[in-house]
Amino acid sequence: MSQSSQTSKSSYICRCGNPAVLKTSCTDRNSGQKFYSCAVGKDNGGCSYFKWIFDDSEVSKFQGIAKFEMFERLRDFKENRDILMTLYRESEHKIDHLKGLLKDIEIERDQLKHKLAMAEEKEKGMKFMVYGLLLDLAFWNGVMGV
Repeated sequence: MSQSSQTSKSSYICRCGNPAVLKTSCTDRNSGQKFYSCAVGKDNGGCSYFKWIFDDSEVSKFQGIAKFEMFERLRDFKENRDILMTLYRESEHKIDHLKGLLKDIEIERDQLKHKLAMAEEKEKGMKFMVYGLLLDLAFWNGVMGV
C-alpha cells in the first residue's frame, strides 16, 4: 500500500522543472519515513522523481541546494528581464523613429497631392485657352475666308 502525507513544500526543483515536496510515508513498512517526490507527478506532466530522506541533515542539504538553485534561477530571471527591458526600450525608440518618418512621408504625400491638383487645374485652364484660341482662329478663318 503506498500512502503518504505531505509535510511541507520545499523550494527544491525536480528534473521536470516543477517543485519537489517533502512528504512523510504512511505505509506500514515505512511509516514516518520522509521522502522527496515531484509535486506534480509523472501522470500529470511532471517527473517520477523520488528520494528517501534518511536524516534531517539530508533535508537541510536538499533545502540548501534548493535555495542555491532558486537564487541562481532568480539571478537568471533578473538578467533576462534586464535584457528584455533593454530590447523593449530599443524597440520603442525604433517605433517612435518610424512613426516620425511616417508622419514626414504623409506630409510630403499631402503636399504632392496638392501640387498634382494644382497642375491638373492649370492643365485644364491651358486646354480651355487652347480650345478658345482654336475657336477664334477657326472663326476668323471663316470670317476672313483665308
